[in-house]
Amino acid sequence: MKRNLIALAVLGIIAAATLGVRRGTREPRPVLRTMPVPLRPRNQSHVDPLRQFPESFPLQIAVLWTHTTDSEDSPLALIHALNEMGIPFFVTRNPAQAVRHRLVVIYPGVDAQTFDEPQVRQLTQFVRDGGNIFAQNVFWGGMRELFGFQNFTASRKRYRLSFGASTDPITKYLNRPEERETRLGSDHYSEIIWSNAYSPAAGTQPLAFYEDGSVALLTRSVGQGRVYLMGLSLADVILRSQNNRDYEAERHYVNWFEPGADVWMLILRAWFETYTRQWVRLSTIPNGQQSAVLLSHDVDWENSFAPGLDFARAEKENKANSTFFIQTKYVDDANSKAFFFAPNLEILRQLKAAGASVGSHSIIHSRGFAKFDLGSGLETYANYHPQGLGFDTASGATVFGEVRVSKELLDGEVPSQNTTFFRAGHLRTPRSLAEALERSGYEFDSSFTADDVLSNFPYALPRDPGFEDDSGIYEFPVTVEDEEAPGFAQRVPQSLELISANAENNAVSVLLVHSNESRLKAAAEAKLLQQLPAGILKTDMLSFAKFWRARDRLHWSLQPGQTAGQAILRIESEESVEGLTFEFAQPVSLTAVNSAKGTATISPDHRHLILPELEPGRLVSLHITYLQ
Repeated sequence: MKRNLIALAVLGIIAAATLGVRRGTREPRPVLRTMPVPLRPRNQSHVDPLRQFPESFPLQIAVLWTHTTDSEDSPLALIHALNEMGIPFFVTRNPAQAVRHRLVVIYPGVDAQTFDEPQVRQLTQFVRDGGNIFAQNVFWGGMRELFGFQNFTASRKRYRLSFGASTDPITKYLNRPEERETRLGSDHYSEIIWSNAYSPAAGTQPLAFYEDGSVALLTRSVGQGRVYLMGLSLADVILRSQNNRDYEAERHYVNWFEPGADVWMLILRAWFETYTRQWVRLSTIPNGQQSAVLLSHDVDWENSFAPGLDFARAEKENKANSTFFIQTKYVDDANSKAFFFAPNLEILRQLKAAGASVGSHSIIHSRGFAKFDLGSGLETYANYHPQGLGFDTASGATVFGEVRVSKELLDGEVPSQNTTFFRAGHLRTPRSLAEALERSGYEFDSSFTADDVLSNFPYALPRDPGFEDDSGIYEFPVTVEDEEAPGFAQRVPQSLELISANAENNAVSVLLVHSNESRLKAAAEAKLLQQLPAGILKTDMLSFAKFWRARDRLHWSLQPGQTAGQAILRIESEESVEGLTFEFAQPVSLTAVNSAKGTATISPDHRHLILPELEPGRLVSLHITYLQ
């Protein structure tokens, strides 16, 4: 009997030890290959917009960066808007330099210390002679006459904005109800962003209104020119939203059309196109197409690898490809078992070999990721022991650990893999995410939803706290996901309508489908791809992300040619890119190309110029002739 008791005790000790191993406290590391991930230094540099965006050709918008008593806001919000719309611009402090151009944006505002009387007269004469000014938050009485208001009222209790029935051309892209009325914040908050309401003078036309009926946007004709004035800050309605620091201004979290930040970018685009003669802008989509659907799958369960092969086959049949975001789960914990080992690793390699791109989806996929400490940056597979204790609690887990160690494993286990794309588990994003990604060698992220950040365009992710400088990370927010009831298979028509809404604005749509099941979901995805309208690119996220980054960093100018009706487009890219497209206000033809690899082409409507592959650092010159 005693011997049996001893045997039972031994078995109990073994069972307890085994449980301890499964809970990860003393779990031996699975034998996995790794690739070292160097920790990059924290970027402390501050970019000077005056040097980064110099004056170089007449077509540029002049951004007149002003001082005000209360602040000297960075023009980052305006830079985001103009870059994302492909509008050429430069930044200056000098009003005399600004008025050499036809269009001037005054940013961030005007108070009694901003301009002297001679400068006001100069700006007024500029408009009378045919110039155009777009400004925000003008407070000084000395400019009331130019902008056409009697007084203004500031408040932090205005929650909605709607556009009136005006047919002013700068609202031409606002054709859907979600664009004609937007939220500035949730009324669950007693106070939100500052807004200014203007009392229009005689002859001034209101264009947009707050819910109390006061005027948020107005316009006025002055001589041969025109002025526009908005009572909001672009830093609040664009950058704050893109950094996910708004006051819950979204009406939906995902799977709906929510363009609250895009509205202001589309207004600036329409303003540029309306008042610029022979305008040219850099299109948001490659190869002259109208929009793009970016396909992705989250692999975050032990049985999610094999169905990924079904998705990959269905996408190949529909001439598409996708990005697989892989959870590198190598520990058992309270949430799930480990699964980052054979045969799943072999399936992952098959997906990569077949042409799919691969990104990281963290290690423990915790709902509590947004609350994790940043960590030391020295986390490695050998020393990182995270444990999910529940859906939103964990021990031993850090932001650095989740991004660095997952990259270390993916790069080690997948041939020729360099993991540069990340998506957080459950789309939970800590404030330190941009720093951790940037310092760990990532380049792209897709951890927000488009509805949550109120934007359907990719953008440079600002560094925390977020309103002064961009990180080196580009964000691609999720537009459509599969898990919201009644499920993706039942929402294909709704998803197609959402994609069409984005296509009208030349925005992209990111599709997220979990690969836990392929019978219904792969068929639904195939149905969606087959019913896409013409002119919509379908591709993986990484390919488009590389295109977008090269586009965002492109250097280009348009100079007058030697004879009337001709111009020279000069282009230089920092990295290899193919399919960059320029859109013209009027039809053009291409008469000569210097230093191009391949041949540039003109679209059938003669308004889109599609470039061949550009080599890094090589200047390309294209001679353009206007046909009208």
